[in-house]
Amino acid sequence: MMKLLLLSLFNLFVLGAFSQGDYPVPPETEHQLFYIQHSKNHNTYVYDANFERGQKICDKDPVRIYRILYTEGGIRKELTNVQRKLAYGLRTQKIADNCYEMNLVSYPGIKLFLRQTHEGKVFVETIINRQTIILKRLFLKTQEGLSDLRTKLEYIMIYGKDHAGNHVALKHIP
Repeated sequence: MMKLLLLSLFNLFVLGAFSQGDYPVPPETEHQLFYIQHSKNHNTYVYDANFERGQKICDKDPVRIYRILYTEGGIRKELTNVQRKLAYGLRTQKIADNCYEMNLVSYPGIKLFLRQTHEGKVFVETIINRQTIILKRLFLKTQEGLSDLRTKLEYIMIYGKDHAGNHVALKHIP
């Protein structure tokens, strides 16, 4: 009981210390898996499950990615080829029925797993520091003073829930 209380207090501290309270939250869609924001601006990259007819995940392209340009009034656009190939795109591989291993093209160090339950619910989970997290959001803190072409990560904040439904926020230093 005491361990759970201390873990909850620690998570609240981490959420408060590293939160980005002034960042917009993208409207949640029916198939939204997670989204990414970064410290350069408020533009947001959204990852939705991509389905074939019915409710089966599309094997060829299981995740649809788009960006919301809050710096341009919140318009929605597809990723550019550069963004897809060098930054926010995903490498995906089907590893079982309704299960895909993925990673960001710009950061292969964090493995993501897209899963679909028998009831049709989809989610992405990852394992950080031996803790399984159902991913909801990533925040990328980049070094100040570098150009967009020389972006270097200081840390990644990983937000989500554990399988018991508790909110989790972890700081990961690449």
